[in-house]
Amino acid sequence: MRLALFAVLCALALAGCQTTGATSKTTAADTETSQADRLVRLAGDIESRGEHDTAMALYARAAALPEASAAANVKAGDAYLRAGYLDEAMTQYKAALVKSPDNSQAMFGLGSALTDSGDTNAGLRALGEAAPIINTSRAYNRLGVAQTMAGQTQEAQSTFATALRLQPDDLDLQINMALAAALEGNASVALPIAQRVAASGKAELRHKNNIVIVYGLLGQDVQVKSAPPTGLSSKEIATLLARCREIRTKGSVKAKAAALGSMTA
Repeated sequence: MRLALFAVLCALALAGCQTTGATSKTTAADTETSQADRLVRLAGDIESRGEHDTAMALYARAAALPEASAAANVKAGDAYLRAGYLDEAMTQYKAALVKSPDNSQAMFGLGSALTDSGDTNAGLRALGEAAPIINTSRAYNRLGVAQTMAGQTQEAQSTFATALRLQPDDLDLQINMALAAALEGNASVALPIAQRVAASGKAELRHKNNIVIVYGLLGQDVQVKSAPPTGLSSKEIATLLARCREIRTKGSVKAKAAALGSMTA
């Protein structure tokens, strides 16, 4: 990765040298800013080719330049978050918020990293502030999942409903809403949604796993065994249902949500 990054940076430096004459009046700050922008664009191109480690290093280098924008810090934070480096991601998001306190993407990223790190309350506050500003189904979905894992199933269903108004056909949103309802034992909401997802013809294995979990959380093992989702083995279904039986023994919705979170993780 270091060798690849060195070669990329050398090429970038040469490209900068070729344009020195045309930009001799450019200030040092402008040069640094433009270099940060070039590094971010280059990192994006490299990431699109699947070279995630090299891209992450480039994003971080861009964000470290003195005149890098808050957007560069957010890009670096997103790259770290995708790779699971939560502390590094939070550092980048906080740096972005120092530069731009109202940056909703930085707040959203920080909330995601905080939630993933186990600081659910702080994560929910950040996600709850950012999601309505970003106002995309993805943002609301992330907030809804965090609310579900915190045992806030009523709030989660409301959040998923908002997301579905933006993207009604999204199967992830639908099954996530069904899971939130199933955690609190609300079969009248959870089952019709799970049945629609199963009948859509577009359900992937992750959706089918969650369909089984919905039925399992509601104690309807017989129903799912009588019409099991295609693509899942009998052993896989039995294992999921057994885990759901364990979850049902938990005393509160919050405890059940915590157990479900460890199961899906």
